[in-house]
Amino acid sequence: MIRPIRESDVPACVDIYNHYICNTTYSFETEALTCDSFLERVKRISADYPYLVYEDEESGLILGYAYLDRFSERGAYRFTCDLSIYVSSDVLGQEIGYRLYDAIEKQGIACGFYNIIAIVTSENERSMRFHERQGFVCAAQFDDVAFKHGRWLGVRYYRKTVRQAVGVPKEPCLQNLTGGA
Repeated sequence: MIRPIRESDVPACVDIYNHYICNTTYSFETEALTCDSFLERVKRISADYPYLVYEDEESGLILGYAYLDRFSERGAYRFTCDLSIYVSSDVLGQEIGYRLYDAIEKQGIACGFYNIIAIVTSENERSMRFHERQGFVCAAQFDDVAFKHGRWLGVRYYRKTVRQAVGVPKEPCLQNLTGGA
């Protein structure tokens, strides 16, 4: 089941994310997060943006999460959001990411966004294929902009237009549509 994040979900979510921080180059963070620091992020983001978790209905385990956030602090960017999706490495390939993406995109459209941006590290081929299957297009690539685990890494900026930019836009509604933490 996909539902809004709760404070009680934070330990499971931080475990999922810390796996990627510590064992991969898929996140450019270099230090594992604590539950408290992760919760601070959740509260900041979910105050305005949708933040969802995938909970296994049988076990009650949190198997992934997705959220939208500011793409940039500059006001003119307010019609574009940044996407993050993380799925437990134990259940990759079970389409949980697709289900989370479908739900978070619907939330983004309901909020009034025009574009969704996903920043993918150059070694994360699974994520690149995932975003391309979802209709994202690689709009920019920057090689050798980060260094982690003993090597230089690049990023790709993927963009998906979910609403055509025509006329004067209605302001996005950023009042925590999901009722998260």
